[in-house]
Amino acid sequence: MEKLIVPSLLSVSDGVLMAERFEKTIQALIETDPKMKKLYNGMTSVYKRLVKNQKNGGKSLLTGELLQLGKRRNRARIAFRDILHGISVSLIEEPSAKALKLYAVYEKHGATANKAGYKKATAILILLIAEFDLPANQDLLKELNILPFYESLKTAHEIFDSVSKQKSDEKAILATDSEPATAILEELISSMTDILAMIQLNNQIDKATYGEIYNQLVTYINEINTTARARKTRKQNSNEPEPKPETV
Repeated sequence: MEKLIVPSLLSVSDGVLMAERFEKTIQALIETDPKMKKLYNGMTSVYKRLVKNQKNGGKSLLTGELLQLGKRRNRARIAFRDILHGISVSLIEEPSAKALKLYAVYEKHGATANKAGYKKATAILILLIAEFDLPANQDLLKELNILPFYESLKTAHEIFDSVSKQKSDEKAILATDSEPATAILEELISSMTDILAMIQLNNQIDKATYGEIYNQLVTYINEINTTARARKTRKQNSNEPEPKPETV
């Protein structure tokens, strides 16, 4: 019996597409063939697991929210920094001196936050907030009437940090619950191979019932195999080193 489904060629998306074609093509058979219905139900069960796995492994819904909250936190930090700097360079000595003390604290911890990624920026802001929360620095912020700007930064950071932790928890849960997509794909390919083998066998006995369905499945499989084989060839060619020039 010719091996039409080639597991080594198929990606997860190929497997999903092939299962969808199988599902659509053999609908008529499952109404009259109990054995085929059992195989069909097994295949669709594995197919649903694979689709769910792919959805769970996709981008978290919190990613976009975290991006916006990161920008918001950055705006609050820049506003606070610029206000501190503006007062520190003013010609009014008393507020200038107070602002200089606070700006030195900012420079100590927050100067590199602008170029940092999420994790590093969060670590920097934790240190920065710890310093500005000290009673002496809180008093200076109040005396300069800029405590609301600091509180705005602190709140923006806390909201960002909360959503970031939610995303980490979500990732951890998915990692625990999910099974490898390749393992599910192997099951799916095995299910489709069993279905194809039964249809191929029955086609030898009853071409009127199984012939057209078998031929349609073969066409779909060959189309998917051709696409997968071309993709594999392109990938292999792109990884090949350039030929060395011939020596004269």
